[in-house]
Order: sequence, then structure tokens, then C-alpha cells
Amino acid sequence: MKQWWRIILLAVGLALFAWFIQRTGWADIRDTFAQLGPWMLVALIPYAIVFTIDCVGWRFTFGPTALKGIPFRVMWRIRLIGEAINNVIPSMYVGGEAVKVGLLKRQGVPVVTAASAAVRSKTAQSVAQSTFIAMGAAVAVVALPTEHTEIKWAFAAIALLAFTCMALLFRIQRHGLCATLIGWMRRLGFRLKSLEPKEKKIRELDDEIYVFYNRDKKYFRWCTFTYLAGWIFDTVEIMVVAHLLGANVTWADAFAIEAFISVARGFNTVVPGALGVQEFSVMGLFTLFGYGHELGAQYAVVRRGRDVFFAALGWLLLYVGEATWKSLRKESQAEK
Repeated sequence: MKQWWRIILLAVGLALFAWFIQRTGWADIRDTFAQLGPWMLVALIPYAIVFTIDCVGWRFTFGPTALKGIPFRVMWRIRLIGEAINNVIPSMYVGGEAVKVGLLKRQGVPVVTAASAAVRSKTAQSVAQSTFIAMGAAVAVVALPTEHTEIKWAFAAIALLAFTCMALLFRIQRHGLCATLIGWMRRLGFRLKSLEPKEKKIRELDDEIYVFYNRDKKYFRWCTFTYLAGWIFDTVEIMVVAHLLGANVTWADAFAIEAFISVARGFNTVVPGALGVQEFSVMGLFTLFGYGHELGAQYAVVRRGRDVFFAALGWLLLYVGEATWKSLRKESQAEK
């Protein structure tokens, strides 16, 4: 049933993307890139900075010693490859994270250390994103016209729900995420025999996470703060692209718009790159904040172009390094 739901959501996302292309028109898409011309390279800079900030945050999840001797540029490349796979293959982030684990293993980082860092990183990202959404909702309450009262309340409700879920997840992880989830599944009647031989590795993973949260608290705080800084700086891209297209978007509006685009981006776990969902979310948010669907469509096109550029760069770096997604995933799974 789960597989069928993923197939249905994938089909819906692809249909939405096809509808967006048909509604926008190839001519308008071509005109958008033609209008930017060589300035498209400038439009790529904000995300490159955001990605670098996120990479700094990712390093914090390994603590003070695990990455000693590994240059930052190597970590940047590994993260780009993993995120490129996550954005192309709808594998609930498993594919990209497995590749990161495999590439880190080649750099001498133990699999358990890399895997636990992946869990901590997603937790910190989620806490930072929830905080960003809550901040975006507060900004939207001020920025939106008074007649949008219902929408303001809806934004606030989404922020509250996301923050509550992430706070619960953080609390669970402090007490052993994997073991807790397995315990819940068994209480529901699932025997999970296939996991029994791996329970020792699972306990080691939980222990790594527990030690990090309780011994290296400052690194988790720095990691979360850095991810939040990345989310906030991501608003610059909206203003830069709008300016290059001959329009002006205020920082407050860009902040709120980016916060809720990030909600739509959550669909990339089942739909590659949140195809369709992201485009219509961008158009809807631009229209809601009074900038019109035309500018929203143009920004959606540029943003998708940016996604394609960095995803292609990540896959290129993967194969230049004489590796494949499948081989690295098998390597990491063999160690689990």
C-alpha cells in the first residue's frame, strides 16, 4: 500500500509539473532565461552560499573529531552528491544519505558515525526549518493585507504543527530513535524478524546519537543555528531573481514566501524535486503577496533551472569520482 501511495503521489506531481509547463508555455520559459542571459550565473550565487552554510552545519553534526583531516571542499562535494541524489530519486532521503555514508567511509569515517550524523543532521534541519516556518508565519501576519485573516491563521497553524512534530522527534531521539520506533512497531503487532540480526548495530547507532546530544550539545546547537541561518539567507535568492527580472520583492515578503516554499519542498521525498508542487506553490505565494502569478511563474522557472544545474553538477561529481549510486548504497548497506 505504501508503494502504491508513492506511485500515486509521483504521478500527481508529474501531472502538476506538466500542467505548469503547458500553462506557462515554452515560449515564456525561454523568454525568462533569455531575459536573464548571463545574469543567470548571478542568480545561482545565493543558493551556492546557502549550500555552503548548510555544509558547515552538517560538519557540526559529526562533533569535534570525526572529520579531522578531511578538507571542507571534500565535505562540500560529498554533500552536493548526496543532495543531488535526494532531489532526483524519490527514496525518502535514503538514497542520498546512503551515498553520503559510502563516500565518507572512503574518507575513513566509520559507517555508524556517518549514519548517526545523518540522523542528527535531519533532526537539526527539521528543527531549524520549523523555526523558520514559525518566523515566516509571524512575518506573514504583518505583511499580508488584513482581508487575509483566515490565511494568516492557517499559516500559524502549519507552523505550530511543524514545530510540535519536530520537538517530539527531537525528544524521542534523545531516548533512542531507532529503538523507540522498533518498540512501537512491535507493540502494534509487527514481528520485524529481519531486524533481529541488526539490533546490535541499531543500538550502536542510538548510542552514537545519545552521546552526541548529551556530550556535544553545543555542536547540535551550532548545527541547528547554522541551518537556520541558511534558511534565512535563502530569501536573498527571491529578491535577486526578482530584481534581475525587473521587479522588486520586499525582504519581509521574500522571507514569508521562502518559508512556505520550504513546506512544498517536503514533497521531494516522494516526488523528484517536488516537481509541480513547488511550481504551483511559488505561483500561489507570489499571487497571495500581491506580486502576480506571472512573476511567480518566472521565479519558479528560474528556481527549477537552479535545481537542475546543481543536481547535474552533483551527479557529474559522483561519476567523475568513479562511483555509482547503486554501488555506494550497497557498500553502506553491507556495513549495517
